Parts: sequence; C-alpha cells; structure tokens
Amino acid sequence: MDKKTVTTIAYLSRLAIDPKNEDKITKDLENIIKFVDQLDSVDTNGISVLTNPLEKTAKTRDDKVTAKNRKDTFLERAPESNEDYFLVPRVVE
Repeated sequence: MDKKTVTTIAYLSRLAIDPKNEDKITKDLENIIKFVDQLDSVDTNGISVLTNPLEKTAKTRDDKVTAKNRKDTFLERAPESNEDYFLVPRVVE
C-alpha cells in the first residue's frame, strides 16, 4: 500500500484526507489488509455456519382492516362536500 493508492481510494470514496494523516492512514489500511489475510488463512472446514439471512422468513400477518370508515363523518364536518369529496375553491384558472 502506497500513498498513491490511498489517494486513489480516498478519491473514489469521495473522502478528503489531510496530507498530514496520509502516513497513518496508509499504515492503518495495511494493518486491515494483514488482518483480513489472517482471517482468510483460517481453516473453516467442518465448521457449520452459525447464521444465514437466507434461512430467515419474514413474519406475516393477516391483512385485516382494523380502522373504521369515517368518511361520512369527515365529509359532514367539511364546509362543503359532495358524496365522496371535499369541495374547495378553485385556485388555478
């Protein structure tokens, strides 16, 4: 990992990096890559997966109407209405 690579990654990520911190960021990224390499070298044969999001199913419920239809009440309280809609003054000629 060199400074040019760090600068390219920062540009692609749309991050502004302070030039004073380039050395530290470069070392940090190298350490991250080394850590991932260590994880990659671990033998996981014979170890079952603990969780898998694909095995989960979404909880479902019956689609029931629980709210009362209060359309008539609202239309009665409106200053002007017809059978189905609120009547309002025209704003666009």
